[in-house]
Amino acid sequence: MFRPMVLAALGIALAAGLVLSAVQTLHVSPIIYAAEAFEIEQPEMAAVIHSDHGHSHTHSVQAWAPGDGFERIAFTVLSNVLSAFGFAIILLAAMLMAKDKAQLNVSWQRGVLWGLAGYLMFFIVPALGLTPEIPGMEAAALEGRQSWWVLAVLSTGLAIASVVFLPGIAKAFAIVFIAVPWLVGAPQPQVHGFLHPDAQAVATLTDLQAQFLYATAIANAVFWVILGGLTGYTAKRLVQA
Repeated sequence: MFRPMVLAALGIALAAGLVLSAVQTLHVSPIIYAAEAFEIEQPEMAAVIHSDHGHSHTHSVQAWAPGDGFERIAFTVLSNVLSAFGFAIILLAAMLMAKDKAQLNVSWQRGVLWGLAGYLMFFIVPALGLTPEIPGMEAAALEGRQSWWVLAVLSTGLAIASVVFLPGIAKAFAIVFIAVPWLVGAPQPQVHGFLHPDAQAVATLTDLQAQFLYATAIANAVFWVILGGLTGYTAKRLVQA
């Protein structure tokens, strides 16, 4: 079963990843490019100190980033397809396990519901605590954001599983799970908003941020519906085979 699952997940990932990339190219990337035009240039160099016969030498190292145009689009597509592959493997395994252990039917329609659950877990709930950011927007420390994102995803997943799989009053555990990330609290930056010195630029960036939030929400919704539907259809074919 493992080899067919991997091959099926690759096909699903290509389809869902390419659709997500197309939506992002048309509706999300232009907002990012517009925000980047307002970024204040800062030294993008880190000091690297080497010891050579007792003497210290400091060199400037510039962080690498893909170039604009084809290279940037190509890396975005690759990232989306790889992410979709990981999610597809998880969904396929979960659907087949639910079919085997809980006798839940699998189909493309039920797959869409699984996809919406993934959308809730991986985008909606984390975005309520950590708003998607455009370039130039102040953010909390990366480590704190990553930890809280993982906590929000796991807690939401456990809450959904509680509602679907636990019997009777035990479903109330979902309330506990969904509350955990908010009791911990999402990390917040010391300064909210944008630090651009020009008020007109800040107003433009604020408008771009609102557009970015809606655009990413729609792009992720499309991605998860397609991913869930294709995975449900594939899981049914694997079961029949």
